[in-house]
Amino acid sequence: MQKLQIKNLAWIDIVDPKKEDINYLQTLDFHPVVLRELQSPTLRPKVEEYDNYLYMVLHFPIYHPKEKTSRSMEIDFLITKYSLITVRYGKIQPLQEFWEKCNSGDESTLFNYSSASLLYYMLQELNKFSFRQIDHITKKINLLEERVFKERDPKNEEKLVEEISIIRRDILDFRRTLKPQEIILSSLRTRGINFFGQMTVPYFDDIIGDHLRVWELLDNHKETIESLQEANDSLLSNKTNRIMKLITLFAVIVFPLTLLAALFSMNTNYIPIVGMKNDFWIILGIMIMGTLLMIALFKKKKWL
Repeated sequence: MQKLQIKNLAWIDIVDPKKEDINYLQTLDFHPVVLRELQSPTLRPKVEEYDNYLYMVLHFPIYHPKEKTSRSMEIDFLITKYSLITVRYGKIQPLQEFWEKCNSGDESTLFNYSSASLLYYMLQELNKFSFRQIDHITKKINLLEERVFKERDPKNEEKLVEEISIIRRDILDFRRTLKPQEIILSSLRTRGINFFGQMTVPYFDDIIGDHLRVWELLDNHKETIESLQEANDSLLSNKTNRIMKLITLFAVIVFPLTLLAALFSMNTNYIPIVGMKNDFWIILGIMIMGTLLMIALFKKKKWL
């Protein structure tokens, strides 16, 4: 547990709450049900209003390079008039960066009203981090687009399909984490205005606006990656069709030659041409002429 005093505001940050942390919060008159929920992560985001504080649970997507996708990381907020308590489960980079800014005094001039302003700038930093992660997805999609349409290397086609699937998974996990926030932030606006007063309306409206901008960008990337996958599948399908076409034409050309060879190898008393002078070259010439005629026919029909 670490505590930071900013003017008349107090920010307490708890990472992976232990028994002594819960005991400390118990002295601040938080409801036992809330304290029990803080002992472990909560799958469902929510916001609840009590007599002297608001209790909110939010999840934020954090990209994990080893897993190549975004994992949902939880932050619990206990919000009183002049204090903000954050409880998180694991390292959350944007929150730690914001703590360091506040501790150095870089952000202290911004908090001039109540814990609502601290909450606002905190959520703003978390949304900015989401924008940064979406920028990372944007770069991946742009590089992927060039590879799909410009660098069709047959050796990397399977890897390309895998990379498209990895990006789709990342976007899916990102969306799954952010989707419930829209309702929660709308509820926070209503409860926050009741708790802090009308002066906080711009704070909560701006928070919702940031969330919607993140969601719109993410939705756009979802449509883009789906279109890229469809385009790549179409290109692979066309390539497969061309290969199957060539194989079919090759089989059609070889079949009559195989039949002709089988006829001349029959064990009968009389076989035309067989036994004549240069009979091998005559039969071979017939096969070559047949092959050339079939190729000419296929070209005339524009099958080749």
